[in-house]
Amino acid sequence: MKNSYKLVIFFFITSLFSTGAAHATARLGDWELLFDKDDGRAVALDVHRETPVILDAKGGIYYLNKEVGGERKGEWFGDVYESWQKVSGSGYGMDISLDGDGIPWVVELNTHRVLHLDGNIYDPHGWIEHPGNAKAKKISVSKKTGAPFIIGANSGHIFQGTDKGWKRLPTTLVDANGKPAAAPLNAIDVYVDSHDSRYADKPTHSRIYVINQDKRVYQYDIHAPSDAWKEMKGGARAEKIASSRGLTYIIGEDKKFYGFHYPDDKEWMIAGPGSGKDLAYSEAGIFQPFVGSGTSKLRYLWTVGEKGRVFRAFIAH
Repeated sequence: MKNSYKLVIFFFITSLFSTGAAHATARLGDWELLFDKDDGRAVALDVHRETPVILDAKGGIYYLNKEVGGERKGEWFGDVYESWQKVSGSGYGMDISLDGDGIPWVVELNTHRVLHLDGNIYDPHGWIEHPGNAKAKKISVSKKTGAPFIIGANSGHIFQGTDKGWKRLPTTLVDANGKPAAAPLNAIDVYVDSHDSRYADKPTHSRIYVINQDKRVYQYDIHAPSDAWKEMKGGARAEKIASSRGLTYIIGEDKKFYGFHYPDDKEWMIAGPGSGKDLAYSEAGIFQPFVGSGTSKLRYLWTVGEKGRVFRAFIAH
């Protein structure tokens, strides 16, 4: 991963001279294999900070474990050994999402129940079902508010988790011009993008993205509720989606990566090389003395490659 540090430094320096530039879809750096001995078991993933948590083909749940060893006498540091570590006592999931504390939420394989871990991945105490007895096929959890959003197993509709159960969001779809969509809502993927708002009366902003059965991409603003999901501009056809602060990436029908910056962009643009099977987003704060706040965010997009290995790419934004 040595090249990643060069890439980060390069984009940090160039960003100092481009803070006044107009928004543009963020290009991805080169995809980096997470670790050399990845055995290709991943079929789905999410990431908390810099720690990915994956599902394998049987629904097993694993996190990236790092151990230091192999020290030679007189040396301060040894080699770092990386491997997939199974979450102790974990059940089996068909989809996974992590909340802001890194707690896994899963749609349970076979039963379709919505469960979250009691404890954390390093010290688990079993699984707890969310109230409401929902049956789901996909899940995304807000990393800011902790609220889960699911796709109903039978209906394909979107439900928001509450303290007591589930609330169904609107089922009407309109195209980018506000006209009724041809296909009904029957979603195949969902992603919630939550972040701090500029407005004191609405401290958290959440936008929900779905990919419908016809592969079109729709969005819904949870804090400016309407009676319909609106298609995003550009007419994309997608299979997977991830977003942070309006910076949205998809895996298209052609398996390639496309990006869109909402609300500035009008078209989806090729974001980088390669192809993938799932998407996740991560942010990590770093110290930058020339930035007003003294800190900045390193953003990465993560994917599962065609051979089941995990990769990440630096986002130049």
